[in-house]
Amino acid sequence: MSAGAAALVPAALEAFKARDRDRTADILSQVVAAHPPLGRSWGAVSRLAAAVGEIGLAVEAARRQVTAQPDDAAARLNLGQILAQNGRVAEAEAVGLDFVRDQPQNPAAWHFLGTCRAQLGRNAEAIADLRRAIASPGGQAGAAWAWLAIAGAKTFTPDDPDVAAMQALLPTLGRTPETREARSALQYALGKAWDDLGQVDAAFAAYAEGAAIVDAGRTVDPDETDAFVDEVISGFDRPRLAALPASAIDSDRPIFVFGLPRSGTTMIEQLLVSHDAVTDGAELNLFRTAAMPIRGFTPTLVEAFGARSPGGFTAIGQAYLHLLEERFGPEGRVVDKTLNHSRYLGLIAHVLPKARFIWLRREPGAVAWSCFRTRFARGVDWSWSLSHMGRYFRGEDRLHAHWTEVLGHAVLTVPYESFVEDPDPWIARILEHVGLPFQEGLKDFHKTERAVVTASFAQVRKPLYTTSRDAWRRYERHLQPFFEAYAG
Repeated sequence: MSAGAAALVPAALEAFKARDRDRTADILSQVVAAHPPLGRSWGAVSRLAAAVGEIGLAVEAARRQVTAQPDDAAARLNLGQILAQNGRVAEAEAVGLDFVRDQPQNPAAWHFLGTCRAQLGRNAEAIADLRRAIASPGGQAGAAWAWLAIAGAKTFTPDDPDVAAMQALLPTLGRTPETREARSALQYALGKAWDDLGQVDAAFAAYAEGAAIVDAGRTVDPDETDAFVDEVISGFDRPRLAALPASAIDSDRPIFVFGLPRSGTTMIEQLLVSHDAVTDGAELNLFRTAAMPIRGFTPTLVEAFGARSPGGFTAIGQAYLHLLEERFGPEGRVVDKTLNHSRYLGLIAHVLPKARFIWLRREPGAVAWSCFRTRFARGVDWSWSLSHMGRYFRGEDRLHAHWTEVLGHAVLTVPYESFVEDPDPWIARILEHVGLPFQEGLKDFHKTERAVVTASFAQVRKPLYTTSRDAWRRYERHLQPFFEAYAG
């Protein structure tokens, strides 16, 4: 039985390669139920389960890898990261506590624990843990990443010794393949320090070098991105969407909040999850997983899928709702804050006809500066270049104009500046739009205690404020490549 179950793992991988999410999940479920002695291979099972959204299976497989290899730091990190990335940060912290107890000299253990505590809003503890990571034997190898996390959790002051410590570390990190990513991380940390201290030119120079290092290793083709936007706008009009086989999904459980990164989406997510009828929310990326069988999001591929699988859109909707339940349980509304949903919004609306969408819009210069000073972990490769960013924003404007015309009242556009200036009428409009009853106290959403794993984890724990709206203008002359590309 165990040998037969182990042989199923390659079959699950083949199903994944064939983009058959449901079959992949079914095979992995059989493997976990049979409990074969896979040893370190449980790690591969956990990562594959996570890739198809089966978080329960992923966590169980990761725990079995830790049991099989208790001294393997990578196994513990795999378990902790799966938990943290799927909103179970308190459980991830518990993994981190076990990690530092069993391997107190391992800087990776202290770094992981510190990042968990930062996501939970416990900055003092987080900074202490991250300093332990830097001070641990061998900690200098990862010190740049620890400094980046520390920088996000504090405000630098004049004569701050941390600035001198980071400056001393920088010359030891060259631009070689082995050290350039760490050098980039450290430059982002220094950029944050110089920005806090009001040294605009020094801050921009640090951010610019950090971004250039990453950009050199990425392959972003703005022409390809623009061509995709052209194809979506020309191909997904009302008649072509209406001609697709209908979806029978009748659920309004998900509330979609999106827009450019750093445009206020986490703020609206935090507002909504403060409502008693909303269970939670996050950047889920689950619709893309549910839609694996389509093999892409162009109009041609979507129409071809509908032709060969008339019930396929309903099946995708069922898979998406299953993945929501897998992560959040069966009760309550859920906020899906996946940012790139603007790229295939028409498909989401077709699969989930009762879905409602909230699109955040903000002053382009403010968003551009906030994106450029943020070292995103993944998925935002256009942010490393100001000119690429300008073209991406231009495409986003075109998509906003297109989808608001095609989808009409299903989309509510919320201007960030208007919201923070006078939130009460916007809160009422947002609640009405998504079908939630009015509830007192939602303006104090910053008091809601929950883990926040996006780059906005610090801001959403503060009361609403307007002082940051024009902070980007100090950098306006540095952002000219962005404005030139954005203007076309």
